[in-house]
Amino acid sequence: MKKWSAAVFVFLFLCLFPVMANADSSPSIVLDGVTINQQSGAPAENTGKTVMVPIRIVSENLGYQVKWEKVTQTVRILKGNSSIQMTAGEDAATVNGNRVSLDSPPLIKQGTTLVPLRFVGEGMGLRVGWDNGTKTVSLFSIPPVAGTENENDPVEAPEPEGLSELQSISFGGDRLILATNGKITPKVSSLSGPDRIIVDLPGTTFAKEFIQGQASNPDGSGTILVTDSSLVSKVRYAMFSQTPSTVRVVLDLSQVATAKWSLGENNVLLVDLAASNGEPTSQPAVPTNDGKKVVIIDPGHGGRQSGAVSVTGAYEKDFNLAVGLKVQALLQQHTEIQTVITRQDDTELSLQQRVDIAQLNQANIFVSIHGNKFTTPVPNGIETLYSRKDSKDLADILHKHVLQITGFKDRGVKTASLHVTRETTMPAVLLELGFLSNSADEAMMLTEDYQNKCAQAIVDGIVEYLGL
Repeated sequence: MKKWSAAVFVFLFLCLFPVMANADSSPSIVLDGVTINQQSGAPAENTGKTVMVPIRIVSENLGYQVKWEKVTQTVRILKGNSSIQMTAGEDAATVNGNRVSLDSPPLIKQGTTLVPLRFVGEGMGLRVGWDNGTKTVSLFSIPPVAGTENENDPVEAPEPEGLSELQSISFGGDRLILATNGKITPKVSSLSGPDRIIVDLPGTTFAKEFIQGQASNPDGSGTILVTDSSLVSKVRYAMFSQTPSTVRVVLDLSQVATAKWSLGENNVLLVDLAASNGEPTSQPAVPTNDGKKVVIIDPGHGGRQSGAVSVTGAYEKDFNLAVGLKVQALLQQHTEIQTVITRQDDTELSLQQRVDIAQLNQANIFVSIHGNKFTTPVPNGIETLYSRKDSKDLADILHKHVLQITGFKDRGVKTASLHVTRETTMPAVLLELGFLSNSADEAMMLTEDYQNKCAQAIVDGIVEYLGL
């Protein structure tokens, strides 16, 4: 009988063991699409509040040199002129001589230093992600670009040698907006049979980020279907010539139209279409708005600029875009408003390019949409930022509407020297619609219902401010 009981116990143990092993499995780490071997030392772990990753494994796979000082329990990570220093139990690190707060202090387990996932992204210039379903840490070694998460002044990114790069294409309200990172000399013409407007950009190629984020095809070509214009049915783009390198954008017309264009200081090209009245098509001009109020909606970040990474690994740029597109759709129901959105997908714009889009469109107001973050999970709520006195009324009205409809904590209306609110000349505000670093805020922010409420509140505030 005892032998039989023992046999049954062994059988049940073998059956249950895989389940037990799976329940206790450690998070996997994927760096640039390749899963990192974590067989030696302590693996990554989810502490419930913070995802911790082994810094040595990540660092060495990126070519960093790792030095461990046992006496002080300090780890130093070196590569070229870059240096990172952390000490076990301390809630701050030193990155290139600057003190940086950590979500959680480093842990020492099985001779391995574990650090917060977010710090890996911020300290080593990586894009990070966390999939709670598969328990997977995703790391992407993508180089930094112009524009920072807190919307301070941008750092100029070097232009590609000899060629400018097309970074984004958008169309709305009979206006084509092209953003590049270098000087361009556009050539605008028209063709018939069928009717179309041609925009050629000599000395230009597609940016890698554009191909990855917006283009339909690996060669950079693609199509944008237009549903809100009586003049244009679709926008097509492709490489027209390799020698010289020329990007061509074609606007397929529903009726004969003319195009007037203007070029901003930061290489933003605006092409404004109107029904044909006999004017030549390639005439440079500042666009007119037919008496409508022009509203710029600016979803923050985009492309390689992920913005804040939430407690569950969601990117702020995706939240910003989701709310921005909802605001755009609601505003388009108001015939007295012309809406221009700075980006319609996961494309990348510098801060000055966003300003130029507003200036070129002679906007009446500028609204930038963001999610907030902090180094600890405690702060929460709504705050609205502005830079100039003429923006105060807009900030107050938008803040009032967003606060009422969301029910979040009121963090107030504040002044801040932010590039997009400082360098624009029309009333401009930046809305922080909650903290992605706070678990309660984040849980609401990532829902469709909350995003719809925010969009409606923003539109209600805009309509009240404009007196419509």
